[in-house]
Amino acid sequence: MIWLTWRQVRTQTLLTAALLAVFAVYLLITGTQLRHSYTSDLASCQAQNSCFGLLNQLQDDYNGPQYLAEFVVMAAPALIGIFWGAPLIAGELEHGTHSMAWNQSVTRTRWLAVKLAATALAAVITAGILSLLITWWASPLDTIYGNRWGTRTFNARDITPLGYAVFAFSLGVVLGLLIRRTLPAMAATLAVFVVVQVLVTAGLRAHLMPPTTATVAINQTTMTQAIRFDRAEAESGPVRIDLPAPAGAWILSETPALNRAGTAIPTSQVLTCWSQMLGQGAPVGKSQSPGFGSLGACLAPQDLHVDINYQAAGRYWPMQWIETALYSALAALLAGACFWRIRRLRG
Repeated sequence: MIWLTWRQVRTQTLLTAALLAVFAVYLLITGTQLRHSYTSDLASCQAQNSCFGLLNQLQDDYNGPQYLAEFVVMAAPALIGIFWGAPLIAGELEHGTHSMAWNQSVTRTRWLAVKLAATALAAVITAGILSLLITWWASPLDTIYGNRWGTRTFNARDITPLGYAVFAFSLGVVLGLLIRRTLPAMAATLAVFVVVQVLVTAGLRAHLMPPTTATVAINQTTMTQAIRFDRAEAESGPVRIDLPAPAGAWILSETPALNRAGTAIPTSQVLTCWSQMLGQGAPVGKSQSPGFGSLGACLAPQDLHVDINYQAAGRYWPMQWIETALYSALAALLAGACFWRIRRLRG
């Protein structure tokens, strides 16, 4: 049975192995160049105490290869579901070859178990190799960026691609079993997988663990580290300040400037301090954010603050494991549905 399964999937398996080898060589070559550039640039800029521009330029230089590599890793689970999962049973049912297999000494359950186990293992290995390669390749850029919570970063690194791959494969198998035609099953697999990915990434992920809320006072110290200060055009509008959050945290939401009662203050309340800061010629802007310190000193007596809702950097790995477990559980349920359904199919 294992030999028969290999004969049926060997073409796509060998093609995948060849493409994977080409992609691995590309990442190993460019990754070695990237790490060399990062090491030399870091040594140079640390000696001159001017790393910001140089490391940003390094990011810009490798944006194209990074987008390409991340796209490949993120697309791989969908392709596994489409080309490995959907035809696995749908192809047998469409061509009638399942009748011959089921009338031999091999039971339906064993037939399905071998097919699922062998192909799912190949899917997990493929996704694991891709994830390992991109995680190694992009580690210097991830260090520069200092935040691993971006959609492309979280979805293409570490262990989540393994969960996506086994889920996409199981989804393709189930839809192929239900639809019984290969091409419609492939299209349905892509559509459902994309919808699930969007729902989990945009809606569920932020709530996999209870977020933390921090209250950050507006004063000279915190405003020195502020990234942005936006006052509304209308004097009754809110005041928005991007104050520093814990390093590496995923910022979920940030309130406008609030008073002691927790009410958003109007722009009119900061105009006097704003005018004083401009009168002193203090610099304003992201690249010159220390200029906000004088504004913070002026606003400090008003006892203002900002509430920041975030996931701490230390929750990255727990949330990776939780999301991977979620997709794996969905895959297990889909596999169970396959076994239940196939026992009730007429041979």
